[in-house]
Amino acid sequence: MADRAERTGDAVGAWRERSTDPAAVTAVMAVAAVCAALYSPALTWAVTGGLAGFSLSGSV
Repeated sequence: MADRAERTGDAVGAWRERSTDPAAVTAVMAVAAVCAALYSPALTWAVTGGLAGFSLSGSV
């Protein structure tokens, strides 16, 4: 059975189908993991500072 995007020629449906493909999502997550690993010291301090600011602001 043909997919909806193929039947109607819907460009948005075809784009959504490609972007939700598990291989595409896995590739994006792999790139994000490499970037996070390269910036881990800065990210650690950013998260720590954010949590400290949240707790000191009285929002807890």
